[in-house]
Amino acid sequence: KLGFRESEIVERSILSRLPAKSVGRFRSVSKLWSAITTSQDFINSFATRSLTSRPSVLITVRKGDMLFVFSSPLHKNSRLHNNNSDGPLSCLGSYQFSNSNFGNIRRYDYLHGLVFLEFSERLVIWNPTLKRFFTLPEPQGIPGKCDRGCIVLGYDSIEGKYMILRVLRDSTICILTVGAQGKGLCNCIIITNGVPWHRPTTRFGGCFKGVMYYAAAVYVGDGFEHNIMSFNVKSEKFNQIKYPEGNSLVSSHVVPYEGRLAIVKTINFPSIDLWILTNGDRHEWTHKRFVLPLSEMEPILSEKLCFYGVSYAGELIFTQRRLFGSFYILYFDPRRNSIREVSVEGIVRDEFRSRYGFDKDCMYNMEVYPNHIESLMFL
Repeated sequence: KLGFRESEIVERSILSRLPAKSVGRFRSVSKLWSAITTSQDFINSFATRSLTSRPSVLITVRKGDMLFVFSSPLHKNSRLHNNNSDGPLSCLGSYQFSNSNFGNIRRYDYLHGLVFLEFSERLVIWNPTLKRFFTLPEPQGIPGKCDRGCIVLGYDSIEGKYMILRVLRDSTICILTVGAQGKGLCNCIIITNGVPWHRPTTRFGGCFKGVMYYAAAVYVGDGFEHNIMSFNVKSEKFNQIKYPEGNSLVSSHVVPYEGRLAIVKTINFPSIDLWILTNGDRHEWTHKRFVLPLSEMEPILSEKLCFYGVSYAGELIFTQRRLFGSFYILYFDPRRNSIREVSVEGIVRDEFRSRYGFDKDCMYNMEVYPNHIESLMFL
């Protein structure tokens, strides 16, 4: 007969192997199961297992005031074919903006299993796996409204927490940390002193080892200079990192790469420039240049591909931004100078378009997130 501790370990192991939807249903079976499945440790380990054993791509398509969200598994082979309407491509849900109680939609982004919806009145987080919504609280006790164009998202993989950095109009900083026990509980930090007067120039920041990074325009005298801001969550202090000498901001992306801060520049595509920060105090960078071996691929690139970030395996991700014709995702490995192609064919077939009302002669704004995971946040 198993003791309580041994029984808990066995039950935890069983629950960790279930799909996210099943975990959500089974949490009401007992207090023990509820405690297990809502613990931050379980949620973090579940997300890691989802990434390694069930990797998938999340695709959002904007059609008027509707946002459609689809997912499909990414197999280990180089191609993903989905030729029939009953294939693995599935609609996780749709969201209509026109009758929203939060005002007009301004922007939507994806980060580590969650979709962030920015409305004119509120910030809302949507878990597409569990189909749960969570409204982020407004900062309290601060005069004036937040400049909603100055919002940076980050995820700390060590702590398993999401961070939303908001720059208010007087350069006051509001840091929302989301992730306490998986229930969407927020910790809000207001910082008014020691903050350089600046404005973020990017939507995403790299967040790792307790430090959040993002590109910003820092005001100096009557002008400004472009630097990278770093914010230490524990010390609540800001620092500035200078860009590599001679590097322009055009088509530049600040990303985490192999545990370091990096800049990916794509203005001369298919030539790719990669800068990796080696010493933040001395603003030292190493530079590498690659040319994507597109000659090895099929002649599919009728338009310039867009950079979509870095995979957890260290691959640079590229794909198109509009839904029409064939649909591909390219993964470039800088270490091996190799490229692989994933084809998601079901999303452009007539049966698929007819089911969701997409005109085959129209192009639709599309975002692709190849690192999609199942998240248990907001159980």
